[in-house]
Amino acid sequence: MEAKKNTKRSLKFQSLLEFVLVLVLVFLVNILLSGWFFRIDLSKEKRYSLSESSKKLASRISSPLYIKVYLEGEFPAGFRRLGRSVKEILDEYRVYSNNQIQYEFIDPFENADAKKTSDIIEELGSKGLQPTNVQIKKEDEFAQKILIPGAIAYFKGREIPMNFLKSQFGENPEEVINSSIELLEYEVSNMLRKALVEKTRKIAIIEDHGELGRWDMAEAQAMLDEYYKVDRLPLSLQVPEKLNEYAGIIIAKPTKEIPEFDKFKIDQYIMNGGKVIWLVESQLADMDSLRTENLFVSTSYPLHIEDMLFRYGVRINPNIVQDLQSSAIPVLSGMRDGVPQQKLLQWPFYPVAAPLIEHPIVKGIEPVWFQFAAAIDTIPNPQIKKTVLLQTSPYSRVLTAPVRVDLNISRLDLQPEMFVRKSKGNFPLAVLLEGKFSSVFQYRFDAQRNPEIKFKDHIDNGQMIVISDGDVIRNQVKKSTGEVFPLGYDRYTNEQFGNKKFIQNCVDYLCDDSGIIEVRAKEISLRMLDKAKIKKEKQFWIAINIGLPTLLILLFGFTNQQLRKRKYTRA
Repeated sequence: MEAKKNTKRSLKFQSLLEFVLVLVLVFLVNILLSGWFFRIDLSKEKRYSLSESSKKLASRISSPLYIKVYLEGEFPAGFRRLGRSVKEILDEYRVYSNNQIQYEFIDPFENADAKKTSDIIEELGSKGLQPTNVQIKKEDEFAQKILIPGAIAYFKGREIPMNFLKSQFGENPEEVINSSIELLEYEVSNMLRKALVEKTRKIAIIEDHGELGRWDMAEAQAMLDEYYKVDRLPLSLQVPEKLNEYAGIIIAKPTKEIPEFDKFKIDQYIMNGGKVIWLVESQLADMDSLRTENLFVSTSYPLHIEDMLFRYGVRINPNIVQDLQSSAIPVLSGMRDGVPQQKLLQWPFYPVAAPLIEHPIVKGIEPVWFQFAAAIDTIPNPQIKKTVLLQTSPYSRVLTAPVRVDLNISRLDLQPEMFVRKSKGNFPLAVLLEGKFSSVFQYRFDAQRNPEIKFKDHIDNGQMIVISDGDVIRNQVKKSTGEVFPLGYDRYTNEQFGNKKFIQNCVDYLCDDSGIIEVRAKEISLRMLDKAKIKKEKQFWIAINIGLPTLLILLFGFTNQQLRKRKYTRA
């Protein structure tokens, strides 16, 4: 009997000793690993892992950065998922910033009446946040609620807005939420980039050939000024080597002939690794021509750069596209009490191109607004990769120059059959060219024989973007007051298009060396539930989810009891 008691005491002491040893071991392991940081992401798309460029940006935050996220409150399921994703990714950034990045979720409309709600929307809107209206189901009825799916970051006295919702033309709500989640890392990294920006790279806006003026590009220049040092450069006054100071140049809607020597400067800039965004129109067509007459005929711009673009892999055709997927224009509809009345009518000369590919430049952006654009042809050349970034819809057609532009077209009842009768549509409007470019002056210019001018006949890894409409980068200006409207905003239809983001992404893709543009390529699969199957097998899965865990717990308890009984019975 005494031996049994001693044996039990020995077993208890042994168990207690094992428990203490385990605690000591865990404590020592924690101390040893405290200086070694690692995280394991088991998701297929690595949705919880930041890219190296994002980690570097976060690690450069050396003073507190505070973020207010306006995604707290009663939301539909999709927005709750968006909110959880925002929290998860901010947690990642916080870790890599050594806890310098802090955040909180707030409901800006908590206890707010209609007047205060309106004031909050106006205040946050002035800071760059975009509200959205959603339906929320309450018992047996639906209620409208305004949400602000965004945040404001506060860093060193600056306020930097972030808009998380990235709606796209034709996407259903679940796809919109998924697209928004895919671009969360880019949105946060872009905010950090703004907070830490050092303008070490230069962009030149070319002048001297009737390009868009300062006021026409005020919004684009202000946007680029956030990241780059932007100069307006009269090309005719520069020596060829001057352009090499710039990471990229923008040629925005030239209307006059570009002299051969200026073409040579651009060509050699490209051959030396320079990046170019061409925004070039083939036809002179402008709505101002319809102010006095209801009809005009387009004429061709005498640019004489067709040989250059052909050599680089594209041709901007002498035509204008019409698209059933288009914006509207205000048209005089009559008089009322002596006051002219206007109404908005669809204008097929203003195509609206929605992104159809997942390229980082166009992924997640709103449709882009074009005005009197031409169709682009790509020239077969295996050494040059051509990526069509934007194109017309299947319900589009081309009108060969000279084009008759009649205001009465807006009054027609346009039908899809009118556009697919002669063509299949999908005409390229913006093309990215990458690869080996050969100089257009390789065999016909004397510069290579001039020892004072360094001449290169090709580049192996060149990049450029060709857009067949200069108005893509032009903001509207109210002439009576000088008010400049946001790039991509149509003050007549009150619509905001994706032109601003498109131009920024084009420049970043070609010129930015931070690497965050590649973050836009991140994809997260939307794994939709089979709702019919859920309804059919609902009771079965309820039983499995409730009954199986209970059964496992009972089985574990019974097994453990039997093992302990057998162990102590033997003792």
